Amino acid sequence: MVKLRHAWSFFSLATLIITLCSMVCIAIIVLTSTILTASELPNASIRLINGGFIENAEYAGIEIKMDPGAKTYWRMPGDSGLPPIFNWSSSENLSELTIKWPLPERIADPAGTVLGYHERVVFPVQIKAKDTTKPVRLVLKLDYAICSDLCIPMSGKTELLLNPSTQNTLDTENVKRFLARVPTTSTIGRPDLPSIMSIDPQSTDTLLLSTTQPITDLIIEGPNGWYFGDAAAQSSTRWTVKILERPTKAELAGLALTATLISPAHATETSLILDASGSIR
Repeated sequence: MVKLRHAWSFFSLATLIITLCSMVCIAIIVLTSTILTASELPNASIRLINGGFIENAEYAGIEIKMDPGAKTYWRMPGDSGLPPIFNWSSSENLSELTIKWPLPERIADPAGTVLGYHERVVFPVQIKAKDTTKPVRLVLKLDYAICSDLCIPMSGKTELLLNPSTQNTLDTENVKRFLARVPTTSTIGRPDLPSIMSIDPQSTDTLLLSTTQPITDLIIEGPNGWYFGDAAAQSSTRWTVKILERPTKAELAGLALTATLISPAHATETSLILDASGSIR
């Protein structure tokens, strides 16, 4: 069985339903409009690229190219949008696969703030073969969304045999360039990188996070059903985050979070587990 490891968490079911309903409404408007034409809708293309071996690991890349001004979404889209959904089930000789998520942009949107990418993104994919003497054939079915003035759900399929004939210098450099944008894994209290030092609950729906170094932004992700608002800076090392939604009767005890910390020099990810009070366990 192929092991697929993703460090992603989804926004709440309510947000997903609202987003899907919005997209259905948009699709109806597009189909019935006599004003909009196909050339006026945002468009995108996908392909798999061969990254070769980078630091002793085999890599591919998922490239999404969009029209100028269009955007697609990160694993946690923010106030609206749909994260990409990757299906690798038809791949051959694939033992293990890990998708790396480049740091997203914060993008102003009529619905609020979204997290995603403009015009072009490459998701690096670390590959392990079942049989290292044979090449891996990647087959990807991708469901995603792109937005400009309108948001359009998209679906595509692409495949690639990972052997020397499909590798070129430009594709390898593109995978490396986006791999460099992937946040570094950090640990609680690590002094040499931006990381979370402590969490103090300020109320039933507000957490105060302190960091080991000054940062310029902070993104908090929780498991399915938990949704956190944009972080507000009290200082460069103290940030408050509101819990906007949580599952019914859900408690903070045992809640697993991912904190992405952004500074001018570094971006890091720290995994956390909270105790019943909302502090780090």
